[in-house]
Amino acid sequence: MTVGDQLISEGRWMQPEVDLLKAFLPVGGVAVDAGANIGGFALPLSKHVGPDGQVHAFEPFRNIFQVLTANCAINGLLSCFTYHNALGNKTEHRRRPMPGLAAVGNPSKSFVVDEVASELLVHHDSRGRSETVSVVRLDDKLKLDRLDVMKIDVESGEYEMLLGSDATIRTHQPLIYVEDSESDQPPPTRVVRLLSESHSYWCADPKELGLQLMTSTLCAPPRMVGEIRDRIRNIRWTGPPR
Repeated sequence: MTVGDQLISEGRWMQPEVDLLKAFLPVGGVAVDAGANIGGFALPLSKHVGPDGQVHAFEPFRNIFQVLTANCAINGLLSCFTYHNALGNKTEHRRRPMPGLAAVGNPSKSFVVDEVASELLVHHDSRGRSETVSVVRLDDKLKLDRLDVMKIDVESGEYEMLLGSDATIRTHQPLIYVEDSESDQPPPTRVVRLLSESHSYWCADPKELGLQLMTSTLCAPPRMVGEIRDRIRNIRWTGPPR
């Protein structure tokens, strides 16, 4: 499977999640895509917000970042901003195995942290090559005027990434859709505890809201909790059954 084939495949099974995020992201709005891979979320969200919106997409691995940036460029997406960084809670450089793109695998599962919840379908470079990954704090990297949605899929690095986004979350109170690597452990996870205790967020498994295909945790600031169910009921689903 080529990376182009992967983007088409990802677009099919991720469409319900894209539809969910679009319901909370207005035209002209701003989103952060942490762990953007080749653009499965960044591209449709950029098309949705239009040229006056912004989608800030972060991808730490060079070859994948290059495909992400090319995908944004060839689609003429003025709202798509790409960053060759991982997001964490301190500025550092880490030496990591390069993703292997020449064999069947899932490069979206490539990870920067030392310990990851699952290495299923992770394929590293066949010759054992490695690369230096730049880690930054979101609070240091971006100074935004607004932020509506954060999508986080950073392969067991979500807790540290949220710590490094504290000021951004506190200022803008975006909807957060986060793949929580501790979701199979007794609740509350560190992510849920951090968001609820530090930011008074409400978090739920989307399956509790009737969204059976969603793979991440949905977290909302207090001002949005009352309208979550109403917005979900009014989503025009365009993908496979949710």
